[in-house]
Parts: sequence; structure tokens; C-alpha cells
Amino acid sequence: MTADGAITEIVYQLGMEARLVAVDTTSGYPPATQSLPKIGYLRALPFEGVLAMKPDLLITSEQAAPKKNLDRLARAGVMVETLPSAWSPEAALARIRSVGDLLGEPGRAASLVTALETEIRRVQRSASARERRPKVLFMLAAGNHSVMLAGEGTAASALLEAVNADNAVSGVMGYKPANREAILASQPDAIVIAESTPGQFDIDSWPELARLQAWQAGHRLVADSMLLLGFGPRLPQAMAAVNRVMPSDARVADHDS
Repeated sequence: MTADGAITEIVYQLGMEARLVAVDTTSGYPPATQSLPKIGYLRALPFEGVLAMKPDLLITSEQAAPKKNLDRLARAGVMVETLPSAWSPEAALARIRSVGDLLGEPGRAASLVTALETEIRRVQRSASARERRPKVLFMLAAGNHSVMLAGEGTAASALLEAVNADNAVSGVMGYKPANREAILASQPDAIVIAESTPGQFDIDSWPELARLQAWQAGHRLVADSMLLLGFGPRLPQAMAAVNRVMPSDARVADHDS
């Protein structure tokens, strides 16, 4: 059993999905996950719901909660493995190796890591060849929380660092409700919006954002939040997608992307 969308993706990439008895609600990719029972939300895992699936092993991340339920599961005989969050390419690859070890497939994990390392290096070569580090406004369209600005200390900011870019929102830690004045003041070179649900972000509700030169020039990306923020096996794809929306005066042509 897995409780973390990125970890679930790793299990599928390793070809070990047949061992999954259930996943959490953050696990929506690949589409085949829809056929599996859902045990609840990563940050609100139910003791009874998990135990009812009779898992031998629960692989989750340090974002899992409540801790008391994880402790109860361990006392009930479930092997609970909590992996650290992976907010860098190196950490993401290390997490793949950890999952491979837990599933008894270190060789498969090593092969996957090697393939992903090649893709990551290709994107990083393109990003490092920029004439300057672009400023990127990163926003999260997250359900009932509406639209949030991604500040420092977030997976969003870590993704920008991985592609040699700076966060256009300075002096803000974590995710904060989007402030229209802050959007206008950011003057970004590019805009990235992560949607927790496809089609969730409506630009018509954010005229200030639509007036920014970066938006009008097409230097923008709207994509799935798990792709962009999960730091799972699709990390090279996320990095390449962000890299492609940078303005031409901030990067050289990337003929490989």
C-alpha cells in the first residue's frame, strides 16, 4: 500500500503495481490507479480504513498524518515506512532507490534512476546555458484554498531552483493566498500554475495576471500539480515543461526538449 502520489508513481514505474492493495487520494497517476481502493487523504489517513486493506507494508512520506494512526498501524503489525520529502533531483532519485529496496527490487530501481538521471542532466544543461536566471511566478490552484502564491521553502521553489530559475515572490515562506498587488509587483519572466484538478484555474478571474507581460507573451504553463510538485519519476518531464516556457532572452535554444 502507498500513501503519497509520487511514491505510487514510483511503484508503477518499477512494474510492481500488482502488489498494491490500495492507495491514497493523492495517487491519481497513472490512470490505472483509479481502479484501486482509496484509503483517504495523505494528511488524514484513517487507522481502520488502512487496516481493513490488510497491508503488510505501507510506504508513505513524512507528510503523512496523523502520526498517532501511523503508530497504531505499526503496533497492529503493519510495516510503516515513512520516506523523506524529495525536493531536489538528487533526493527524488534517492527516494526511488529506497522504494526499490523496500520492494526487493534494487536492480529495477537502479535502472530507472540511471534513465532519469540522463533526462535530468539534459534539461539542466539547457537551463545552465541561460544568459541569466529568469524570475518565475509560481501559483497553486488548490481546491477550496483557491489560488495560492508559492514562496520559498516549497516544492514549487525547489523545482525552479532545479531549472536555474528564481522565485519571483521574494520574502514569502510557504504558500500564501494570492494577493493581486503582489502578482502585479512580481513582474515575472514566466508564470507557472499548478492545478490540483484539471481546468481548475480560471484566468478570467485573475485579470491582473492576464495583464502581465509574461502571460501576454505566452511564457506560461498550466499543468497538473502532482506532475510539477510531486518530485516523482516524472520530474524530468516537469523540469522540461517549466524550462520551455522561459523567454528566449533568458535561455538558448533547447533542441533536445
